[in-house]
Amino acid sequence: MELTPRQKQIINIVKTAQPITSQRIADKLQLSMPTIRTDLRLLTAFGILDAKPKIGYTYDESPDKVLNYQQLFETSISEILQKPTKIMEAATLTEAVNTLFIEDVGSLYVVDEHLHLVGLISRKDLLRATLNNTNASLTLASTVMTRMPNIFTVTPDIPIIKAGQLLLDRKVDSLPVVDQNDHQKVIGKITKNRIFQHFIKIGLAKK
Repeated sequence: MELTPRQKQIINIVKTAQPITSQRIADKLQLSMPTIRTDLRLLTAFGILDAKPKIGYTYDESPDKVLNYQQLFETSISEILQKPTKIMEAATLTEAVNTLFIEDVGSLYVVDEHLHLVGLISRKDLLRATLNNTNASLTLASTVMTRMPNIFTVTPDIPIIKAGQLLLDRKVDSLPVVDQNDHQKVIGKITKNRIFQHFIKIGLAKK
């Protein structure tokens, strides 16, 4: 897994103009600040760039930073998986909403009687489905779910950097993680926030 062309551009800009602010980087790329914000976060978390308040970004070529990047590059998501929140296919909208807020998650994984993944319900799906719905306690949550095979899943062996890129490319906040030997069995989830926490934790450990 390689850096994206835009991330490589950002690194080259910083190398030649460091220290440089994020606004100046965006101006040189002729892009808006929000567009490059995730790239800057990732490059900083990897240790490729250093961010100094009121000064800007600099490029760090020290051996420790390179090693840190290689470790992040190769680590699999199995190290940072989060527990999946599941509901049964027969659950009602009311039960789904209660589970969502009690567990404080952004999505629910719907499983059948064999505990096989059959669908996914996001927080937005539930909000839309329950708005002005007087029969939420009688309506099956499965009626508003995204059904398999229209759900993109990953296995626990993929690198963290690969999972992060998939989350960005697909513009989703999380992906279901399924068993390597049984792709119908969901064993966890990987989220943008979890990956970001992981990078920050390693970055702080290197300070």
